Amino acid sequence: MSFKTIFVPMAFEQTAKSVSDAALKMAHAFHGHVMAHHVRQRFASYPPMEFFPAAASATTMAMESHDEATAAFARTMRVAFEERCDEDGAHIVPVSEALKHNGVTASWSEETGAMTRNYAMAARVADLVVMSNPDPKEILLEREIFEEILMQSGAPVLLVPRGGLDAAPRRPLVAWDGSLQASRILRCALPLLQMSEETTLLTIGETDFGTPGIEAARLWLERAGVKVKSRTVEWPDRPIAERILNQCEATGSDIVLMGGYSHSRLRESMLGGVTLHMLRHANQPLLMIH
Repeated sequence: MSFKTIFVPMAFEQTAKSVSDAALKMAHAFHGHVMAHHVRQRFASYPPMEFFPAAASATTMAMESHDEATAAFARTMRVAFEERCDEDGAHIVPVSEALKHNGVTASWSEETGAMTRNYAMAARVADLVVMSNPDPKEILLEREIFEEILMQSGAPVLLVPRGGLDAAPRRPLVAWDGSLQASRILRCALPLLQMSEETTLLTIGETDFGTPGIEAARLWLERAGVKVKSRTVEWPDRPIAERILNQCEATGSDIVLMGGYSHSRLRESMLGGVTLHMLRHANQPLLMIH
């Protein structure tokens, strides 16, 4: 397995350049194809005009205005993506033609529908999703799209800082707790781990009873050819996410790999949790899978 198909949801103008740039960097690292996708939001209300003839004219005007605005926005997003590909030297081709070209390739597609669901469904045919870390203060829709892709696509999601990605990560830190999600992120991220300079496998305290410990995970990675060192740390009375970020800095790691929403999203929203804390406070790229 490798990250050959890299999916980019082109949903927000303010992060279009940074996510395009990050996806192209990952495509260069893995000789892959960047699949940019844009969902034009469906018009929210379609009243039955035959029953409300007086409102028909106003509804038609609203629909036409909506369609014009979403079409113009889609053109803006496509231009931003294709300009970045041109600067990078990536060949813009249909997805079906990608294998016929040498070097990094890219494609653009768009559809009309429900943004959160359609992005998640489209990402099911990708090896990796690249997004910007959702703004914790301003744009709720960013987090909603991220969560839907994380929960419904089955693909690992790379969240890059809003300023972009300097280079493909080379020194990963993996948060290992023996959970199903932690196992999935190791398995899906093997292409990244195998090309890393050094991988740090981190456990905070002990893994849950009956689950594989850190040494079992370390041996698994070593058999796969990963240069890995393991660390078990205690840090009582502090949030686990703070400990992970502290260890990321202490080890000089440039990305954190972890399971996303091992507990329910509702529980994390109400009580707080590792995933939400990382989304709000991490300055490093995050690679997550559910």
